[in-house]
Amino acid sequence: MKATSEPSYSAFGLTVRSDLDLPELPRQDGPANEPTDVTVTVGGVNRPGLAAATNGTVEHAGPTEYYLTYELVDVAVRDGREIVVDPKGDVPREILRHVVLGPAFNHLLHQRGHFVLHASVVEVDGTAVAFLGDSGQGKTTTAMAFLLEGHRVLSDDVATIVSGDTGPAVRGGYPAIKLDPAVVERFDVPVGEPQGISDARERHFYPLPYEQPSEPVSLARVYVLEDANRLEITGMRPKTGIMKLIENTYTTGLLSDDATAVSNFDRCADLASAVPVKHLRRPRDLNGLSRLVNQVIDDLDAPC
Repeated sequence: MKATSEPSYSAFGLTVRSDLDLPELPRQDGPANEPTDVTVTVGGVNRPGLAAATNGTVEHAGPTEYYLTYELVDVAVRDGREIVVDPKGDVPREILRHVVLGPAFNHLLHQRGHFVLHASVVEVDGTAVAFLGDSGQGKTTTAMAFLLEGHRVLSDDVATIVSGDTGPAVRGGYPAIKLDPAVVERFDVPVGEPQGISDARERHFYPLPYEQPSEPVSLARVYVLEDANRLEITGMRPKTGIMKLIENTYTTGLLSDDATAVSNFDRCADLASAVPVKHLRRPRDLNGLSRLVNQVIDDLDAPC
């Protein structure tokens, strides 16, 4: 840990010191020289002889050194402790925050040994429910549906799985959810006002109306979102469940390393054996969100 006299932020049980203002994160005020787990700095990123990268590429120079390339910014993630952001010109701060609090931090969690899934997570009656899917599959919209019905969103777009007292559990993420302003207005979503927004972003981090739990929440179900003509929840073969978890591992691009791939397979197999993994097929119908929530709750109440 690195000592700092500056106030820090809190995320995923870690303290974070950042050159960037991160209004999406709760402040972690403490005594002077309080240890900090993670630092975020704005500076130059020099690739150590890696091949030329294209937009959206993640490269790794080793298990503790990753480089992320985007149209507007390069990022280095090192040792599970450091994120360096290198903007390409005058980049709006909100875009930099989205990169830091999205892919950069998620890869840092992977470096720290966390099992990270590409999923949104909600809390229903004291248990966590995860929704897997590729970008654009509706994970955040599904989480919003539960928020509208009075349930807590534990994490938007990323799930950090840990071992709890009774099995797999989810650690709460950022107390914010990324939404389109038009959707917030249409459904009167119970969120706060976003801060430091940019017209270059279609969606913004909206503060959630509660704090995240200090302890991990036991995971009850994993649902894989799929498009369909009608709403239905069906079981999944164990091998299929394992493959779906592998496909939705956040850092799946890093699994070319044999040891990492084997370790990830074992984690996915353990999770699939401990928690039901199911298909959640539904139409893309915003007017049917309440029915989707009810269907999931009915499934949670049914015996496995």
